[in-house]
Amino acid sequence: MRLGKTITLVLTVYFLFLPLMSFGAEKSKILLINSNASVEKYKVVQDEFKKNISVPTIEVNLETIRGEDIENITSHDAKLVYCIGSKAYSFAVKYFGNKEIIFSSILNYRRLILTPKTYGISNEPHPRMPAYISCSIFPTVKRIGMLYSKEYTTQWFESIRDQAKELEIEIIGKVVSDPKDTEPFLKQLLGTCDAIWLISDPLVVPEEKYLLNMLKLCDTHKKPVFSYNETFAELGAVLIVSVDDPTIGRQAADMASGLLSTQKNSEKVQFPAGSQVILNLKKAKEYGLEYNQNALGVVNTIIK
Repeated sequence: MRLGKTITLVLTVYFLFLPLMSFGAEKSKILLINSNASVEKYKVVQDEFKKNISVPTIEVNLETIRGEDIENITSHDAKLVYCIGSKAYSFAVKYFGNKEIIFSSILNYRRLILTPKTYGISNEPHPRMPAYISCSIFPTVKRIGMLYSKEYTTQWFESIRDQAKELEIEIIGKVVSDPKDTEPFLKQLLGTCDAIWLISDPLVVPEEKYLLNMLKLCDTHKKPVFSYNETFAELGAVLIVSVDDPTIGRQAADMASGLLSTQKNSEKVQFPAGSQVILNLKKAKEYGLEYNQNALGVVNTIIK
């Protein structure tokens, strides 16, 4: 009889606290929002994130949701939101702006509205990496022109300028305060530089047409373009040092784990830990650009 009463008491206590236990578990979950899970690079990042996170994760693909699904998504009481792509980030800020948000896989992240609880992984490698690689592959390129803005990329420009100086490369910068200055300032740099370094700055390149005009102008002057996005290689850029997508997913998982354990990150937006190098050798030869054959071992993809 006593045994029966004991079992009853234990079960009563268990079911009494079950809602609280469930609520606590729900609070520990991550809401993962992907702008479009059918995009291969987004899918790779998401898969690597899931492999490297131990916390239960709810996944949402914005490309397939309907208006009536939004209420169900916003009802999740996740403690942290991870966004892949700019569309996912905009959605998260709109509906989960009071929560900690991590973003990745976003070009020109500086144009975003970052909340006090926003963290992320930049889609550009650390300045030291592209500086070292360009120096190794193209030893005769000593003067590189760069357009940047005080509003978005002054710190990045100063960092790459200092890193390049150690490698005996001179970075010549011109500050753009209005997009209409992009083309005339670029023409000035083309007259004095061996190459142009195109960085991610929403004021310098606010629209695709600015990018295409810059690449066309550099091609006309037979000046190589170095940049950060693999798609630029198809448009004529000579050297691309881009992020490594699997590494981005793992890095975001590590950041999420730290935030969930209340270990705040020293840098709210981190540089990616890995990179991919693309060399457009066909374009380099077209420009008569001297390159170091022995340095090609650092290149992941060569376009011939």
